[in-house]
Amino acid sequence: MSEPILSSVDVVNFRSIRGRVFAPLDAQVVLIHGENGAGKTSLLSAIELALTGGVQFLRRADPVYDAQLLHRGAKAGSVEVKTSLPQLGDFKQQFSSAGISVGQTLDHATAGFFAERAYLPQSYLGQLLQIYQESASDANSPLAKFVGSLLGLDQLDALEAGLTPLMDVRNVRKYIEGWSDVELEKKQLDDLIKAQKQTRTQVLATFNKSLTSLSSPLQGLNIAIAPTTENLDAVEDLLAVHVEEGLGTYADRRRELAAILSESQTASEGGFSASEASLAAKQNQASEEYKAWQATYAVRFEAIQRSVTDLIPDVSLPSAIDEYANRVQTILSSMLSTASQQVLESRRDVRRLNDAEDELAVASERLEAIETEMAQFARDSGELAKALAEISSFVADTEFCPVCDRDFSELAHGSLSNHVHSRIRSLSDSAERLLTLGRARSEAQRLVDDLTDEVSSLTLRAIDAEELAGLEKQAGRVKDVLGELQSLSPILVDGARLAAADIAARREFSAEQVRNRSRFALRQTLADFATSIRQPVPTDEETIEAAAVRLQQVLVDEQVKANGREDLRQQARRALGDVKLHRSTLAEVDEAIRNYQKQIDAVEAALQRGQRLREQGQTIRSLVDTVRSGIIRREFNDRLNKLWRDLFVRLAPSEPFVPAFRIPPSSTQRLQPKLITEHRDGGDAGGTPGAMLSAGNLNTAALTLFIALHLSVPAQFPCLILDDPVQSMDDVHIAHFASLLRTLSKEHGRQVMIAVHDRQLFDYLKLELSPAYPGDSLLTLELTRGNRRDTNCQPERFSFRDEDVLFAAA
Repeated sequence: MSEPILSSVDVVNFRSIRGRVFAPLDAQVVLIHGENGAGKTSLLSAIELALTGGVQFLRRADPVYDAQLLHRGAKAGSVEVKTSLPQLGDFKQQFSSAGISVGQTLDHATAGFFAERAYLPQSYLGQLLQIYQESASDANSPLAKFVGSLLGLDQLDALEAGLTPLMDVRNVRKYIEGWSDVELEKKQLDDLIKAQKQTRTQVLATFNKSLTSLSSPLQGLNIAIAPTTENLDAVEDLLAVHVEEGLGTYADRRRELAAILSESQTASEGGFSASEASLAAKQNQASEEYKAWQATYAVRFEAIQRSVTDLIPDVSLPSAIDEYANRVQTILSSMLSTASQQVLESRRDVRRLNDAEDELAVASERLEAIETEMAQFARDSGELAKALAEISSFVADTEFCPVCDRDFSELAHGSLSNHVHSRIRSLSDSAERLLTLGRARSEAQRLVDDLTDEVSSLTLRAIDAEELAGLEKQAGRVKDVLGELQSLSPILVDGARLAAADIAARREFSAEQVRNRSRFALRQTLADFATSIRQPVPTDEETIEAAAVRLQQVLVDEQVKANGREDLRQQARRALGDVKLHRSTLAEVDEAIRNYQKQIDAVEAALQRGQRLREQGQTIRSLVDTVRSGIIRREFNDRLNKLWRDLFVRLAPSEPFVPAFRIPPSSTQRLQPKLITEHRDGGDAGGTPGAMLSAGNLNTAALTLFIALHLSVPAQFPCLILDDPVQSMDDVHIAHFASLLRTLSKEHGRQVMIAVHDRQLFDYLKLELSPAYPGDSLLTLELTRGNRRDTNCQPERFSFRDEDVLFAAA
């Protein structure tokens, strides 16, 4: 399976995402969950913005959408996507209320593939069939763009336009300029070839005479080769090889041989000892055993070493296999324990931080309400109670109000003095309520202060989301390497033992060889001497003295013959020089003839092409229309319709009507497919999918059409992103859809991202798409947000793990 192409996305203040959200994406399947409005669609469209510099479905809805990308209240935002491919690199776009500041993006073709074939927004699911149905014959429609990339019809159109001038013979003659000049050139070349052939006949006669002069000295030198044009270089090589040694050289050789003979008086001629032969066998056996261990386990051990080097590059490790394994296990166990504890504490702090922020918001609201009520009591009760207390002394003996000068006895509510005293007592009760609110405010203030301190402490202690994801990924790698090393530990101990035995056997055998080397030095020197003068080396039965006498006689005989052969060699060299001179002249003539002949062949070929040009052009142009129509019908009927049918039937096995494109049976230069439905049992075609399919199956038809279009063209960007695609699907459709996602990820090598808002569906897909073998991976992202806090992304990684408990139970 290929590696995930997208590694992570970092989003800041984008659409419904408030604050910063970092989400790791480095898994074969990425499953995203969140309530409506949590930011799922914003996260996926942020990926499209980073890769392509825009968001296609937003552009279709609002041409000035880029002014609405920034989260409300923010001043600036950005999206950054990191990939796993060095040739792609990373992509980052920044935006504000003024629009998008576009940076590096995918190339135009790859960006178009991503927007049209890799990302299916939620809003497109219900519009996809309508888009393809209403714009089928438009040259710039989505369907026309797809057919252009799939079928290459533009090449046929260009071919037809290029062949049109060849239909008129006058135009053909214009393209083949200088027709009469070419015929004149052919006649001149024929005359030149005739003259060169006459010269060749004369040179060849001289060359054959020189070859005869060379043959005689070669026979005297016993060089069994008949000189010809092809083997002159071989003859020259033989003459160079058979260089005779002079008299001085032979004298030096005889003195060298005499020195070897004098050394033989004290040298030993014993053969191999039984001890060395035994040690050689022992060394070979130890070496074979260690090589067998390496052939079986070396690849696994080297893979572990590479992984360990990546994890702990700066740690010095022992070279011995068993000591290496023990040291690495100790280090990795400590690393795994530390990383796991950090991840656990960080996740606990994140959860407590979210809870503390919510509790702080509630406590702040309660404190604000208490302070508001206290302010109201202070305003209404304090001043009025003070004023009435001062007035009470003035109304003790009268019924007239000192404020409005009205007779209070007219109201029949008792005396004015009693009314004032009653009002003062009511205001005293309010003062008691004010004291109660003061105590409640103190308690609320303490709670707010405690929660504020806790939030500050948790915020300072919190680990960045990207760093936490990397730490969790590092812990997973350490755990995998440690498990592999522990399973291989007994084997490494055995390998260390075999390596030590091999080294010991080699050292013992080498020591024995050193002891025996002096016994063979003399015989080897004599053998080298015999080889240097091209004589048989001494055998085990021949003594050094006898071999030296034999070789000395050979040197004397060869010295006598040397002078006679040297004379013949000089004669052969002179004759060879004459032959090579004539051969060079002959080669120049032949080269001139070949060049003239090539020019004639080119002229004749040009004339023949000119004669066939018009006929070929007419034939090709007449086939263009037939080929175009045949390609359209074949690709739609045998390729796209078949793939769409297979995908739709897989998700909706009980639906009798299957959507398809219908192609006109007659030849046409325009692309005019129509969306129809066909009954599984055959017969006439049905109506459009909108008229024949239910709402759920209509969404299924749109979803399978998008996947079929994605799989029908070469994967320029092997990634498939689906935003809540299971709208109006029942449980059967969802089960088949989960199987289809697994097939796209595992068999087709696509990195699949899918966002859902239903919690039960999220849990079901998490179970169905969980890793099933080593190297498989699943990453879940849960998006949450509150009214007073930033959007939060909680990632969770799932990797393959053997069920040791079930194996033990079995």
